[in-house]
Amino acid sequence: MTLPEKRTMEWDPTQFFREDEDMTPPPFALVVLNQPINEIALSVLREHALTTVCADGGANRFFESAKSRGVEGTDIPDTIIGDLDSIRPEIRAHYASLGVNIVQDDDQYSTDFTKSLRYLREHEERFISSYADRISKSPAHHPIITRDPVSGERRRLEILILGGLGGRVDQAFSQIHHLYMMNQQQNTSGPGSGANTGHLYLISEESITFILQPGPNTIHVPRTNRPHTSTTSETDNPNAKTHRLPESTVDEEDHLLEENVGIIPLSGPARITTSGFQWDVEDWATKIGGQISTSNHIRAEVVHVNTNVPVLFTVELARRLKRVSR
Repeated sequence: MTLPEKRTMEWDPTQFFREDEDMTPPPFALVVLNQPINEIALSVLREHALTTVCADGGANRFFESAKSRGVEGTDIPDTIIGDLDSIRPEIRAHYASLGVNIVQDDDQYSTDFTKSLRYLREHEERFISSYADRISKSPAHHPIITRDPVSGERRRLEILILGGLGGRVDQAFSQIHHLYMMNQQQNTSGPGSGANTGHLYLISEESITFILQPGPNTIHVPRTNRPHTSTTSETDNPNAKTHRLPESTVDEEDHLLEENVGIIPLSGPARITTSGFQWDVEDWATKIGGQISTSNHIRAEVVHVNTNVPVLFTVELARRLKRVSR
């Protein structure tokens, strides 16, 4: 019996930041966690986000960011959800007075992070439909992309998670764990083969992180800062094939990503094949406690990773999009 060929998963982590292009990004929502957030990314992403959800104490982070810009009374989230033990009372009262939807969910078997994701998945059709109607009536905007360009299927809500990798190490691991678990759940219970499910991207102070699924994955990485073409640097991948590809010609102020990437196995040993990086590998064994691919470099506009199990993919944000240290 011949097994069906796995469908290629398409990833485009910078499409939400490419506001200068003649396009509107696909439908997406923001989740703000109770961790240090990237205020620069937040300010860019808020313009096109369909909705912004604060996970309990994430409302404190959102408020402080808005207050630093003097817009705490006008720049407000749409929903705050969680057991509400972390949001400061005065901030809860502030947002309640402004009509923010505050949902108390006392489920002790899920985190505020997973409660936020569950809320968005339960209401995603409403978010997408209402936004599509609004956009269609506004000639000043480009039509929103609600259909997958390949399959023609209705696209699901992409979710961008702000925070999660700053602060305490155990909480960072918790967010990666839940990112992994939610990806696995939606790719086994979502419509069709799972390739049409909305992606989850974790945007931290310096990186964009997401979980690649088993099979072929294509990652679009335009406007990456690729200044180096040397093949003499050391790498953790002794079997890697080095590549000397053209340098990026994008001006620094237009960069969206730096060249550094990592591909990390999470659930046990993995075997990966890559192309488009400075050090490419073929059927390469990687595991925690063995060899792992860190500090590799992007060397193409589109890169490819084929993996036999889910793996974490993380890429560095361009300097101009990183959180400013205070």
